[in-house]
Amino acid sequence: MLHKISSQFRKPDGWLGKIISKLMIKGNSREYDKMLRELDVKPGDRIFEIGYGPGIGIDQICSSFDCHVSGIDFSELMFKQASERNKIHVQKNKAKLFYGDFLDFEMPATGYDKIFCLNVIYFWDNLNIPFTKIRSLLKEVGWFCFTMAAKDHLDKAPFASDRVFNKYSIETVVAELQNGGFTDINYNFDWVYFVKCRK
Repeated sequence: MLHKISSQFRKPDGWLGKIISKLMIKGNSREYDKMLRELDVKPGDRIFEIGYGPGIGIDQICSSFDCHVSGIDFSELMFKQASERNKIHVQKNKAKLFYGDFLDFEMPATGYDKIFCLNVIYFWDNLNIPFTKIRSLLKEVGWFCFTMAAKDHLDKAPFASDRVFNKYSIETVVAELQNGGFTDINYNFDWVYFVKCRK
């Protein structure tokens, strides 16, 4: 059962996925607030979210700033929920939601000013692949921001099955960012790590 719950955090679906979605909305609200402060959104920014879940982050940004936000998620349930939540933003051409796996999806060539994700990197087996792709999608001076729970926190979390979650240390993640060509790597800890780096 724990493995099934772990899998739902990775890719929610069905009735259990709907419950997980509600937990995400409640649990990630503070992280989204902090992400918005750190992203320092400017008018006209092009922003991309990897793993938008129920779409609350895209909704917050589009509702608060004059910019364009795109995102991708490979959960059909999350795509449907996020599409409904952001229907007005999509109609106004402020948001565009993709359905698919970020690692395999052929992304639009348009460069992004900022790319971000919350609690996604545990589900990438080889960080070099997504980090390299993210860097290629950023403009010449673009920022990548993300959150991740500390390894020792995940080790104590019963839902974070080793069969689903890659429990990376912050040192490993920073080294992979550097290998991927990112600079100005900054992070701080407040139960989750918030990491910000520049292309």
